[in-house]
Amino acid sequence: MSAASRESGGGQPGDWQELPKEGVIAAPLVQTADTCWGRVRFEGTRVPIATLFDYLADGLSLDDFLEAIPTVRREQAAAALRLASRVLAGERG
Repeated sequence: MSAASRESGGGQPGDWQELPKEGVIAAPLVQTADTCWGRVRFEGTRVPIATLFDYLADGLSLDDFLEAIPTVRREQAAAALRLASRVLAGERG
């Protein structure tokens, strides 16, 4: 993902091909080529969303992540997890 700025519409993307290449992915996630090497990150932070998934994959909890990374709000992390779940399940909207 990189270049070509565009903002996502009101609904959630149904699969990865529908995600914008830069800008607001889906609140609370953003991506810009000039920040965090173009990685998708939590809006208002420099924390890549991959960090959340790394914590969970390592057996740590959401609370552990939020305690270690206080710039990410619980609502942001929960919204990111819901979006990932819908995208990976192939759901639309």
